[in-house]
Amino acid sequence: VAFLVAFHQNKQLIGDRGLLPCKAYLRSVQQYFRGRLGWEALSYAPTILWLMDWSDMNSNLDLLALLGLGVSSFVLITGCANMLLMAALWGLYMSLVNVGQIW
Repeated sequence: VAFLVAFHQNKQLIGDRGLLPCKAYLRSVQQYFRGRLGWEALSYAPTILWLMDWSDMNSNLDLLALLGLGVSSFVLITGCANMLLMAALWGLYMSLVNVGQIW
C-alpha cells in the first residue's frame, strides 16, 4: 500500500514541482558535504536517487514506487518472501522515505 500511495503522491509532495522537492534537498545535502558524494552524504541521506539522473526526478520517483509495487505484489501473490526480495523492498522504501524530509 505504501508504494501505491507513493506513486500517487510523490510528484505533488517531493517531485520536481512539489511542496518540498527532493532534488533541492539532495543538492543541499551535497553542498553541505562540499559537493562530494562520499560516505558521509550517503549515510546522511541514504537513497538510490543519488545514483540516478536528476534531470527528471518525477520519473525517478515513479520508477522507485512502481518497482516497489511490482516486487511487493509479487511477494503478496506468490508468497515468496526471501531475504533478497525483502531487502530490495526495504531499500526502495527507504530511498523514498529519506528524501521526504520533515513536514
